[in-house]
Amino acid sequence: TMSSTTSYPNNRTKHIIESKSTEAQQDTEYECAPFFVDLKSLSESQLDHLRSVGLLGGLCVEVDDSIPPQGLSSKAAKLLGVDETQPRVELLEEIHPSSAKNKVVGVQDPYAIRLVRSAHINYLSNALSEPLSRGFISLDASHPWMIYWCLHSLDLLQHFDPPSDTSLDSGGINDLETLQKSQLLKRIVSTLKHCWTDVPLQFDIDDVKENTKLSQLHKIQQQQGEDISSTDAEGTNEKIEIIGGGFGGGPQQMPHCAPTYAAVLSLCIIASIGCGQEDTMNKSHNPYHEAGKLAMELLNEKRLPMYAFFLTLREHEDGERIAFRMHHDGEIDVRATYCILTPCHLLGLLDKEEEKNHLLSPSIARYIASCQTFEGGFGAEPFNEAHGGYTFCALAALRILGLVSMINVEMLRSWLVRRQLEFEGGFCGRTNKLVDGCYSFWQGGAIAVLDGWYNENDAACEKVGAADDEGLSFDEVMLQRYILLCAQDVNGGLRDKPSKPKDFYHSCYNLSGLSVSQHALSSSWPPTSSDTGEDDKNLNRLFGDSSFNILARTDPVLNIRTDRARHAAKQF
Repeated sequence: TMSSTTSYPNNRTKHIIESKSTEAQQDTEYECAPFFVDLKSLSESQLDHLRSVGLLGGLCVEVDDSIPPQGLSSKAAKLLGVDETQPRVELLEEIHPSSAKNKVVGVQDPYAIRLVRSAHINYLSNALSEPLSRGFISLDASHPWMIYWCLHSLDLLQHFDPPSDTSLDSGGINDLETLQKSQLLKRIVSTLKHCWTDVPLQFDIDDVKENTKLSQLHKIQQQQGEDISSTDAEGTNEKIEIIGGGFGGGPQQMPHCAPTYAAVLSLCIIASIGCGQEDTMNKSHNPYHEAGKLAMELLNEKRLPMYAFFLTLREHEDGERIAFRMHHDGEIDVRATYCILTPCHLLGLLDKEEEKNHLLSPSIARYIASCQTFEGGFGAEPFNEAHGGYTFCALAALRILGLVSMINVEMLRSWLVRRQLEFEGGFCGRTNKLVDGCYSFWQGGAIAVLDGWYNENDAACEKVGAADDEGLSFDEVMLQRYILLCAQDVNGGLRDKPSKPKDFYHSCYNLSGLSVSQHALSSSWPPTSSDTGEDDKNLNRLFGDSSFNILARTDPVLNIRTDRARHAAKQF
């Protein structure tokens, strides 16, 4: 922490009353400030160091070495390879919020900051292919999550995309690196398959008869000799036992809707990688086809048992609102609702034409609406504090249900946009909290979801003056600046803030937030099998090297690539 006498010539946050919270905010601003240096004031040796770690391109420029290098924190000094006792570095003026709107940011120049793609790819690939250290034992119940965080990040970095300058027809399938990727994807499918756990479920016979999907699953299991019927103590209300299930946090662990969400998204990614280009590519020329086929087979096999499991997680609140538990006898909150609706949406289990689909009940939206707080955001359950992660889950679930209008969208929008911090440019998760890179997606993605809904609802859009085609309701350039300058570890991986270590979770949601901030809103949601993907080419204002930093487009509701979501819509 720097002394209170140290100052930076920029627009620091001002507080009416000083407190422990404002002191923490001040310390965080001091921590981030040195990363916003004016690169033109650095010496050639400092610029060479930035080039060597990949933050700058290889072009050389003339720099006036007479400009004295200025003071850095130890963290920034280590990054730049200089002595931290040197005098202070001036902050960039061109990225201040008041001027960013009027400037063309991202023009290719020798000072344009880059995403260190290769380092991030190495970090994430090693996490999936190499044994983890003993410290990861604490994440033994998070196998599908670690897979999703790393796989989705690699997918955004286009790690599995065919090279644009090399045709797979010319023998790409024999390329060693491609074969290693193919083997990795097949191992991921195998690992997820071992995380599946069957569980016997009891349903009233009338419920099974009225529900098309339960009836279909029951008939399949009857043919397999798994049908079990029973009666209660009074000899009435005949029950039917159906074998359902879900993905657990690891092999032989209880089914839980959070790792089930992560597993389904990961399998949809692999299915699209391996089978999503069949219309334009011969199967024999796609090295990932076998992995994609295995993923599709697993999804088709488990989708109905998963649906049955989800139905047994319903809980009635006050007789008219339906909430969901995270697992049997587990906690109730809006995460569960989102983690259930997202896999069901991707796997075609939310058929709105079906008369009795219990996962489309308006009472689900009523429970979500009851979690909205006086601030405008959402808590985990009614009367909790508004929180960025739960707010995203609540809003995205309502978007899937098509019932966003049931909440106070004006209050929500006001709360969301105020979570972007003026100095750092990143988002915090709650009122009076500090910036954290993961909220680049939880808050930034929620704003993109809400802006998309506004743009499809002209009356609501006109009422509040929602974002137009020029961009999102937050400053996307400032968010990109925070991610690229403060959240990147040059050795690979992304983090909460400069003083924190990198990890898989923050790598995933920093990159997801970066993708959301780079790409313009879709013309409509949800994606359908007939979508051409033209929206994927539309970009927002960019920060840094625009020829190098652009990620694949993520769907802000589902948080997998939009082309992966389109493939799922086509298959299911």
